[in-house]
Amino acid sequence: MYQQLSSTFLLFLLFFGSSSGAIVPLTGNDWTINNNESYFAQGRIPGTIHTILLAANQITEPYWGYNDVNLRNLIHTPWTFRKNFSLTEDFLTLTRYTLHFDQIDTVANIRLNECLIGQTNSMFIAYIFNVMKTCLQPNNELRIDFESPVVYALNQAQAYNDSVPPDCPPDMQYGECHVQFIRKEPCSFSWDWAPAFAPIGITGNLYLEATNNATISIQLESVNVASYQTSINQWQVDVLLSSINDPFMSQFKFVLENTSFTFQSNVTFNHNISVSLLIPNENIQLWWPNGYGDQPLYTLSVYNQGQLVGSRLIGFRVVELAQHSYGSTINGTSFYFVINGHPIYIKGSNWVPPDAFQERVTDERLERLLRSTQLANMNMLRVWGGGIYERDSFYEIADRLGIMLWHDFMFACSLYPVDELFLTNIHQEVIYQVKRLQSHASIVLWSGNNENEQAVAQNWYRVPTEKIPKTKDDYRKLYVNTVMNSVKEVDKGNNRPFITSSPSNGLESISEDYIATNPQDPLY
Repeated sequence: MYQQLSSTFLLFLLFFGSSSGAIVPLTGNDWTINNNESYFAQGRIPGTIHTILLAANQITEPYWGYNDVNLRNLIHTPWTFRKNFSLTEDFLTLTRYTLHFDQIDTVANIRLNECLIGQTNSMFIAYIFNVMKTCLQPNNELRIDFESPVVYALNQAQAYNDSVPPDCPPDMQYGECHVQFIRKEPCSFSWDWAPAFAPIGITGNLYLEATNNATISIQLESVNVASYQTSINQWQVDVLLSSINDPFMSQFKFVLENTSFTFQSNVTFNHNISVSLLIPNENIQLWWPNGYGDQPLYTLSVYNQGQLVGSRLIGFRVVELAQHSYGSTINGTSFYFVINGHPIYIKGSNWVPPDAFQERVTDERLERLLRSTQLANMNMLRVWGGGIYERDSFYEIADRLGIMLWHDFMFACSLYPVDELFLTNIHQEVIYQVKRLQSHASIVLWSGNNENEQAVAQNWYRVPTEKIPKTKDDYRKLYVNTVMNSVKEVDKGNNRPFITSSPSNGLESISEDYIATNPQDPLY
């Protein structure tokens, strides 16, 4: 059902270093869009059809009046985005080319001149496509053919071999149907507070990179403050590096900037390697939630043969989700966070996307919203599972301000397909996002979904009695066998707990095979 992109096309590389080459930016205001019907406009990327047409004065503000309904035809048709660009002779003498999309929304075919470069079907991963040298010319056209997300979701639902409720949102929301069949911001198809704009476009950075085949290319994929080892008074920090080159040996140096810690090692590379650093506690100061102390952050830099490969900003804190029994005569358990050995009184809110159109959200706006959270004496936000995985700057600001994050994965208020291809794509999504985000001290908990344990336990969608066992098995297949196991595959250690759903009874839900009778029981 879901197309799985081959590893030739899809690579999860988050940092670029130790390579000599060139980059051609492909964002800017010289793109054109059209839908082969009544719309044609020139506009800026990052951008989506609504914001480009608004800037071109072809539509009015989408938020105005009932424009979520009046402009609905925009998302029911395919769209083509085009950009013409030139390449220098020096660029064309290089030998390895890759096209990078930080975020594309959502289902599209990518063509460069006459070459089909690749396809996309998720806004929740970055795409890197190999480009054959024969596809490039001095003058080029990049063409992106987007499918209607609404039509795509409908087609996927019809092709699936089972019913996956709910089919559609309540009529009062004027929403679109089958959002669980597309890896796209769930609330973009409507929510009880959100209009159904279902944006189409490119919402992240986009560029063409060239290197030489002989160049050693090494990527810093992730950094994880995995645990504090009390017996030796040291912090374990796991660093994951990768390379597309053939196996080789090289010398690496790891530096915790502005401290005395350095570590140097000869590393044998075979595509990827994980290095565990042990950092003495006397080198660092603890990161604390807002209201409990300061938020010192440290830059961990990785060098290869003296050249910077990449760096990440990290904080050191110990996280425990305390779930203790009150005794044999009292039902229930505790459920609270302990940071650095101190119980924390949680004060916070849900975080939903600040705008239906991500390109309108500036870093300054994120700073203002998160600063308001801090000034309101909150110390936690829950990144809600009906929205998006936020951009890097959101997490950097939360780190700096001491705002803890309870982070859902992007599943909400729905059953989901569980065929092999869908689960494979979810595995890739979770691996990508955890690698991208796990360095952030602010993220103190992963949660598998929003309200889906509750939906299954209480049969919100009126699944026939004979199908309830399968519905529960499918739930565990997605959130336990796929999401949870994928998280544990890369977020190792004991410094960030995982629960399968929000809300959940934690250990009590686990004891009931991950689906509690009452997942919102206040006793747990």
